[in-house]
Amino acid sequence: MEKRTVTASQARRFLILLALFLVVIFSVSLVVDLQGIEQNYQNLAAEVGRSFYRAINAMRGWNLEQDGVYVRVTSQTLPSPYLHHPLRNLETSQGLKLTMINHAQMTRLLSELLTDTRGVHLHITSLRPIRPANGPDEWERGVLADFEGAAREAYRIEGTGSGATFRYMAPLPLQSRCLTCHLGEQGANRKTLGAIGVSFSYVPFQDVMSRSQGRTILLHVIFLAVGLCLIVLMGHRLTRSILELQESMLHIKQLEGMLPICARCKKIRLKDADQAKQGSWVPIEKYIQDRTDAEFTHGFCPQCARELYPGIPLEGAPSS
Repeated sequence: MEKRTVTASQARRFLILLALFLVVIFSVSLVVDLQGIEQNYQNLAAEVGRSFYRAINAMRGWNLEQDGVYVRVTSQTLPSPYLHHPLRNLETSQGLKLTMINHAQMTRLLSELLTDTRGVHLHITSLRPIRPANGPDEWERGVLADFEGAAREAYRIEGTGSGATFRYMAPLPLQSRCLTCHLGEQGANRKTLGAIGVSFSYVPFQDVMSRSQGRTILLHVIFLAVGLCLIVLMGHRLTRSILELQESMLHIKQLEGMLPICARCKKIRLKDADQAKQGSWVPIEKYIQDRTDAEFTHGFCPQCARELYPGIPLEGAPSS
């Protein structure tokens, strides 16, 4: 009996280890999937920033090719004090005053428009900005230094909750036509003129990401619950089968070895019973029935039948 208890305990311990292994596997899978979802939405936000950068860079290139464009002087488009050009300001024969808008000022004006309408902020910055307001902050300064090496873009998330902001930066390559204004860059052995930063709210991405992560957590919990239920059910059946097998083995063992049997009546003496007491001896049929599922039916063998009933012919025996 002790052996049966130990074996069942071992089966239970195995099932517990299997359940713990399943929990660990699902936990690792959940963490990996959640991190993957988070990274995917960061990549999506980076692609949005990258798209703005490409559009702004294309606009700046067009402005450079035109050597600036002229717009009417208004309260929003005043002459730039940082643009030193002999034809910065013009006046038509009709008295209309025009001012030249270069690529940097065009980017700033577009940034103001996008900020008001879309909540997207553009920022041209450099380690040597012509316009003081274009100076880099601490993060931008480090990124600008990286752009002088092999880095080609950078992004990060600032803030949490409703104040989360996604920031993207990519370099502005130094071109010969840029040296007209950026005289200090000539001969400085620099790879970039500066960088364009794109900032926008990360909250919409977080909202969609949270819903996606919630669905992933729910699916993992469901599959884990199903797996644990299967382990419990199969474990119960396995334990029961082990107990039944051990019970059968016990019965078989009880029939093994040398059995004390009466030489005349063929009764079997019970184990460890007093052979002097008649109650210690049981018929062989009862001994086997108590220890196995076997059942007995009675009849006579030919020899016994002839001895007990000599005058009655046996069925199927040849007549004399």
